[in-house]
Amino acid sequence: MRVASVGVLQRPRASRAGDGARCLRPQRHPPGAAAAHHPDLRDEPYWDLLAQVLDWAERNTSSTILSCLAAHAAVLHCEGIPRYSLPDKKFGVFQSIRNTEHALVSQTGPLVRFPHSRWNEVREQELTAAGYMVLAKSVEAGVDLFVKKKKKSLFVHFQGHPEYGSQTLGKEYRRDIKRYLRRERETYPNLPAGYFDNDSISIFEELKASAVAERREELIDKFPDHILQELHSTWLPSATLIYRNWLEYLVSVAEQKSFLPITAVHADSQRKQTAVS
Repeated sequence: MRVASVGVLQRPRASRAGDGARCLRPQRHPPGAAAAHHPDLRDEPYWDLLAQVLDWAERNTSSTILSCLAAHAAVLHCEGIPRYSLPDKKFGVFQSIRNTEHALVSQTGPLVRFPHSRWNEVREQELTAAGYMVLAKSVEAGVDLFVKKKKKSLFVHFQGHPEYGSQTLGKEYRRDIKRYLRRERETYPNLPAGYFDNDSISIFEELKASAVAERREELIDKFPDHILQELHSTWLPSATLIYRNWLEYLVSVAEQKSFLPITAVHADSQRKQTAVS
């Protein structure tokens, strides 16, 4: 099961991948949209249903992947680990160091890269004290990837968004600029770190200067959308390898499950044949 965002949740249904991977269908939000409106996630209107889904995942999946807010919600529900507000939005593509050997980070090399877009964080000390294994962490972005076996399911948590497309951060940046121009936020948004090249950054700095000098919604038409069309997902190799490793884990668990019932049926059949003869 993979939970990449949290909104109005539908109850889980089985996917074609089988019992090891099930899909949670969240209501779609704009890229990077904040689904939390309260400091404590337990005050959110969807909390009770989300908690039921997490409990269900522990009992009925072989593994569950959770990204960003969903990861924060999982550790809060399961271990009571809080998240902490950041002084500024953690926004961009950040490089992390592989922290330990684990099947999920096999063949990724010592460094991985993932997009982040969040105003909160969970902290390594509290995670490790509760039995989580931190697989990758960043000097700039903190804990990136961490795991823990919960009942039947291996819970895989990302504080970032390995599932993001190449333009997702750029579209979110455009949205935040528009909010600034419409006076829906007080400060001009920061550029996503590690995302644009130097030439593109110069163009965006010119747009910022114009927007700060003359704060009109019409200026959003000057946003250089063509730059987004030229972007590449620099984190795709890291994401692809980890998801490949995750799928291999699901296959290995499924093979173990399929072997045990066959053995049991065979033994039972042998006993019946002996009784007849």
